[in-house]
Amino acid sequence: MAWTLAQLRTFVAVAERGSMTRAAEQLGYSIGAVSQHIAALRQVVGADLFVRRGRGMVLSEAGRTLLPRVRSILAAERQAEQAMLGRDFRSEAIVTLGVFGSASIVALPQVMSLLAQRHPHIEVRAREIDVETMASSVVDGAIDLAIGIDYPSVPLPPMRGVRWTTVAGEDFGVVTPAGRSRPNRDELAEADWILPPADELFGRALRFATAALGIAAKETHIVTDTAVALALAGTGLGLTLATPIMMSLAGPGVALHPLAEVGGREIIVLTAPHPNDSAAAVAEVVAEVFA
Repeated sequence: MAWTLAQLRTFVAVAERGSMTRAAEQLGYSIGAVSQHIAALRQVVGADLFVRRGRGMVLSEAGRTLLPRVRSILAAERQAEQAMLGRDFRSEAIVTLGVFGSASIVALPQVMSLLAQRHPHIEVRAREIDVETMASSVVDGAIDLAIGIDYPSVPLPPMRGVRWTTVAGEDFGVVTPAGRSRPNRDELAEADWILPPADELFGRALRFATAALGIAAKETHIVTDTAVALALAGTGLGLTLATPIMMSLAGPGVALHPLAEVGGREIIVLTAPHPNDSAAAVAEVVAEVFA
């Protein structure tokens, strides 16, 4: 078929990131270029590769069929390129690990360090993926395993072809500017709130959490990016909820006040039901780091 490697790389990026905007950021392209690549590939394949889901994009049946094969093509292309540089692939295993923002900061350096000590033949390549598409990305073969999130108040539905293991749990707390005391119930009820969109898993979990406080949160600012929400809370523009790991995305000037009564989230490791030895080794190290 008359596709190009650039189109295939763009296809994989959109599949992994869940949107053309995020794929463009990863690849350094304009959104228009990403759209053109996907449109051209769709014309070559003769079928839609993605369908819209909320604010993002998920693979169609044709896209799910194509993705693992495209990954094989790109892997072969990388191996050919690196072989020309004199690298030996016979003793090397490449594992693709799906991560989200705060997990990347907290866990990834330690994971890489331990793997270098115990399994120097394993090369881990991190891919930031929307937490809501982590499980499907493992099933589709876009990644080998993932660090994901489950919320007890909004549990993930079971999915065939993926297994997840809970490796850590953490409670939500309310975020305020540094130096401010924990707000009382009246202050929580009267405050402006900074929350993610209600159609996102995280947004629904936070709304359950604020309801557990016995208040109707005033949703003044709707912000998707956790780092931005934390920064806004630090300026005093409103309150938001976060966990200790999420606070790794915060800059100076913010404080987290525990609210164990509102619940929290669980960090999970997602793998295929029977992962290969290299993916299983990475999963074991990830679980150890979070434990």
